[in-house]
Amino acid sequence: MTIYEFSKLQIVTALEDLPTGIHFSFDLWTSTNHRALLGIVAHWVSLEGVLKNTVLGLRRFRGRHTGENQAESFWAIAQEFKIEGNIGYFTLDNATNNDTAMRCIAAKLQAMGIQFDPIKRRLRSLGHIINLVVKAFLWGDDPETFERETDTLRSMDDEEAELQLWRKQGPLGKLHNIIVWIGRSPQRRDKFEDKVRQLHPESTSAALVHGNEPRWGGDYDELVRALLPREALEAFVSTAIRHNLHGERNSLPNALKHDELSPEDWVILTEIMQFLQPFRKWQLMLQGYQTQGALYDVFPAMDELLLHMEDRKAAYTALQSDEVTRRMITSINTAWVLLDKYYKTVDETSVYYSAIALGPEHREK
Repeated sequence: MTIYEFSKLQIVTALEDLPTGIHFSFDLWTSTNHRALLGIVAHWVSLEGVLKNTVLGLRRFRGRHTGENQAESFWAIAQEFKIEGNIGYFTLDNATNNDTAMRCIAAKLQAMGIQFDPIKRRLRSLGHIINLVVKAFLWGDDPETFERETDTLRSMDDEEAELQLWRKQGPLGKLHNIIVWIGRSPQRRDKFEDKVRQLHPESTSAALVHGNEPRWGGDYDELVRALLPREALEAFVSTAIRHNLHGERNSLPNALKHDELSPEDWVILTEIMQFLQPFRKWQLMLQGYQTQGALYDVFPAMDELLLHMEDRKAAYTALQSDEVTRRMITSINTAWVLLDKYYKTVDETSVYYSAIALGPEHREK
């Protein structure tokens, strides 16, 4: 039996009379058929000392996405499984409505005579923090507004305005426009893959990757897959601009000339990819189950990433100022401020320190 194959009766039985608290994570998202869903997962240690996890509910969420409504949905499931008297800690993302949800849950528990501190019992998802920090590095201190603007233009089918919006984001935005243009036509994709095989016969993959706006990992993969066949990508775009590939009459090949990447652009893209490598390492490590991604990983991850940013900023500051160094320093400053902000929230609860103190691998450090 895997950790997610419990029946409801088995879950209720497993959660009865536990000597330690039951911990939770929950999140809201919208499915592809435009329905809001709230997923709630329980985490606990069995009487045999084994870590267990299971989904308690994946329910349709109705109403506004407020903290009050999330708390009501969680409380209904807690009562259904008869565990409202044994609630431990919550790991949630950094949305402010989760602060409200914690206060509402605390009020319900206090009405039962159970003391519950909504600040000390809330842990923040480090994966979500890394996602926010990298998006700030890539897209500035207000990436949500940028995402909303691109979504609006896409829904309006205003192709030219969307191209211009991405172009304002610098080399990474120009690369995005190129990849989108190639990906919109099977003929372009085929011709590009032929060019990759011609110029980079050692390449194991000729396909480009489209970045994923809600999650930064897609942007990193987009960079890696574009930088490897750089020569092929440059040659393909140059041909498209100068010869109007396939005699197409739309405006894209003409617009594409504004997205042609200069040698300086390629330097910036390479610098961005190298800068993001430690973030990618921790992103993958924190996705581990049981052996990694534990509470005692939080401080080492944050410390390493803050030090990495400080080192890179110092290295760029020591160089002669140019467009590359100025752009990188500005982006690093934006990301550093955000990570430092969340680093300070770790002190709101003592469990991170307890995890380090109790972890055998950390006792001698």
